[in-house]
Amino acid sequence: MDKYTRLAEKFKNREKIIGTTMIMFKCPMILEAMNCDELDYVLFDAEHGVFDTQNVVELLQVCRLMGLPAFVRAQDSEYHLIAKAIDMGADGVMLPRTESLEQLRTAVDALLFYPEGRKGSGGHGQFRPGETYSDFKKTRFLLPQIESPKGIEMLPKMLEEYGEYINAVMIGPYDLSIMVGTPKEIKSPEMLEAIQKIFDISNSYRKSCGIFCDDEILAQKYRNMGCNVLWTASDKDFYMKGYNQEMEVLKEIK
Repeated sequence: MDKYTRLAEKFKNREKIIGTTMIMFKCPMILEAMNCDELDYVLFDAEHGVFDTQNVVELLQVCRLMGLPAFVRAQDSEYHLIAKAIDMGADGVMLPRTESLEQLRTAVDALLFYPEGRKGSGGHGQFRPGETYSDFKKTRFLLPQIESPKGIEMLPKMLEEYGEYINAVMIGPYDLSIMVGTPKEIKSPEMLEAIQKIFDISNSYRKSCGIFCDDEILAQKYRNMGCNVLWTASDKDFYMKGYNQEMEVLKEIK
């Protein structure tokens, strides 16, 4: 079974899913070295990172050749930002600041062909080798991010209206912390309450849910709170962790 089909099953069955982020390095060799059986997907960050639908193309193609599901976090819920990413070879999109049905309608229109959506047909990486139009929608993924109290309030209605297209509800903890009034304090009581509410709503609709985790300690904490998608760290985090560890050792050499 290929990783795309397996990932779709994991989302559906709410199994543990491990993903990470490319935010800084535009290097195919690093991406190739990162690939392993345990990694379910990689996300290219076009919201806060160096990527856009132009410079991410070669990395999407590397993922395609490796059979590794690749997502793009769009800058916003705009048709051209989502559809172009799919045309270039992304297997799904993460949608920041989701808090309305209109945003999800735009995302579905850009992600899927008629009759589910209104995506135009074209683009070098739109189809995988041998893939048909009927196959397409089975492994194209939509991950809206909930990052505000309004998003939490609207989440039940969003899942009722568009749940069949949503693979996982994701949380952007730092943006959410600002919106609940405790900027960057992601462990504040207000934040923990908001996170738990999002997990509980998602689980009540039998929908996969996840959150960005700075490290394995937070990943375990959020897993204990009820999420199954462990979206953990970034290329920059991994680089700095290794760099700092080595520098600590080097400075002790006499």
